[in-house]
Amino acid sequence: MEIMKKYKFIYYALLAIFLFGCSEDFLELTPQSNLTSNKFYQSKADYEAAIVGVYYQWAEMTVRPHYLAEYRSDNIRYWRLLYNEFSENNFGPSSTDVIWGNFYRNVIHPSNVIINSIDDTEIDEATKDRIKGEAFFFRGYSYYWMNMWFEGVPLVLQSLSINESFQLGRASEAEIWAQAESDLTQAYSLLPAQESEYGRINKYAAEMFLARTYMQQQKWDQAETSLEDIFNNSGASLDPVWVDMWTREGQANSQENMLVSIWNEVNSDDDMSQTITCLDCPAQGAGFMEYEPGLLESFEAGDIRRDAQLEFVNGQYLNKKWDFGLIAGGYWVGDFVVIRFTDVQLLYAEAISMNSGSAQQQSLDLINETRNRAGLTNDIVLTDVPTLDDFVEAVLVERRAEFVFENQRYADLKRHGKLVEKLNAIGYNFSENFNRIPIPSNEIDKMNGVLVQNPGYEGL
Repeated sequence: MEIMKKYKFIYYALLAIFLFGCSEDFLELTPQSNLTSNKFYQSKADYEAAIVGVYYQWAEMTVRPHYLAEYRSDNIRYWRLLYNEFSENNFGPSSTDVIWGNFYRNVIHPSNVIINSIDDTEIDEATKDRIKGEAFFFRGYSYYWMNMWFEGVPLVLQSLSINESFQLGRASEAEIWAQAESDLTQAYSLLPAQESEYGRINKYAAEMFLARTYMQQQKWDQAETSLEDIFNNSGASLDPVWVDMWTREGQANSQENMLVSIWNEVNSDDDMSQTITCLDCPAQGAGFMEYEPGLLESFEAGDIRRDAQLEFVNGQYLNKKWDFGLIAGGYWVGDFVVIRFTDVQLLYAEAISMNSGSAQQQSLDLINETRNRAGLTNDIVLTDVPTLDDFVEAVLVERRAEFVFENQRYADLKRHGKLVEKLNAIGYNFSENFNRIPIPSNEIDKMNGVLVQNPGYEGL
């Protein structure tokens, strides 16, 4: 965990030198005339410091997608201020800058500088490959989420001059998926098989996001190949007792957590605690989150995951999963789980049958294993899922029970074309444009017509 202890101390110096030079006028990216990397990045220590700075910023962006992935699903709604806009699809002009600006400015830009400069520096090849692989992961991760929300964004792979910045329009959704695939494939090829320190990215974490990219495009055959590799070779496995994962001690000792972002007493996750109520932090947003109709009822009788995650007490809807502890000031300090092996197992099960065109016994065996761990002994059998649609619904039910509060539901529904259908079934009246979010209006205004707003949001 030593690298993560460096976050707080390196971050401020690095940000002052490197990130705060970014001009808000150019897609949150620094023009070449302002770039300081040639002066700062001259040694192995410089690049180690740089990549730690990106880890720090990336951690924030493992949490922020929660606002959309859960609050724009049929799991949870948030009824107060900004995050209500995500739930209700009632955006203001700058509501989505929390996603757009932070990804471009704080993750994509520094990753680009590292990728484009490190080969010219005298560093041993193993270190160079790891740092470059981490930077490729961060960029691919960013474009994965940006494409999930906006469906086509400007494709920025290097620092831009002022003139270039003003001429940069949107790449297509397909082009951004292709770039995410390329970056994550590069990361997989460069990173070690096992992380050297807790919280570091390894090749299987990169391959997992590559598999997610394939899944969202319904490239079932490629997804199955990647997920099979992770399933068989990553060394991760299911924790035997589901509830043990959701304590500080259990999280630290988990054989299931494949990638986490670090939050601790020095760097506490204030955003998470303020927007998702926990059992012991009534001052940090408690009472502003509500379960959507049907969430509690979606769990089968006997499923231990319902009461381990959800509870309605004294008029408050609780998140019992992430209740990892507080520090003075009321901030939540558990690490945020970005990849669990259960996700690998369930996506693998899904990909196998989707690639085959019908439910397969191997898929059901994988799903039943996670159900059995949750206390469910009535296994799903092939006669329960006679059609592919029946199988998809069974997968969605199991993934919903397993991953409440873990940023999965939106993507799950979207890749099967069920997002608007599920939301409207519980009382909303959303149109097809709910599948994407608006580009911040200030980004469109400063681009003088080159950057075009998403359909349905032109009036912002």
